[in-house]
Amino acid sequence: MNPAVIDASVILRWAFVDETDRDGAVAVAEALQAGSLVASAPPNFLLEVAASLVLAIRGDRISRQTADVIMGALSVIAIDETNPDRFAEAAMEAALRVGVRVPDAAYIETARRAQCTLITADPALLDGALRFGISALALDDVPARET
Repeated sequence: MNPAVIDASVILRWAFVDETDRDGAVAVAEALQAGSLVASAPPNFLLEVAASLVLAIRGDRISRQTADVIMGALSVIAIDETNPDRFAEAAMEAALRVGVRVPDAAYIETARRAQCTLITADPALLDGALRFGISALALDDVPARET
């Protein structure tokens, strides 16, 4: 099994069927379901996903039922439960060092602690992770699922 940190942008690209270039996100979702990918995420992950889903529901982009299914499916992703004070300090340091938002730096810190690859659809987060010395993969570089 391959360990990875999954950015909320990956899940949202998978969740919204009107997104273009979803193949990498769908491949990640299938790997999670199959157990060939073991994912973790920072404490803010579910809040970021939930906030985006609420906006999508309010904008009639998805139904509440679909949002509930998506949130339920995320139970396979482990949430980093480390000391929040030290975690916040480390994320702040990463944010200052590479110029990303603190919530984005939380993904970098989670990948650093887990010593695994960060998968993201966010170019700024990808660049920040690489500059921080974290193994990172752009969602576009995830092999598409076989049809």
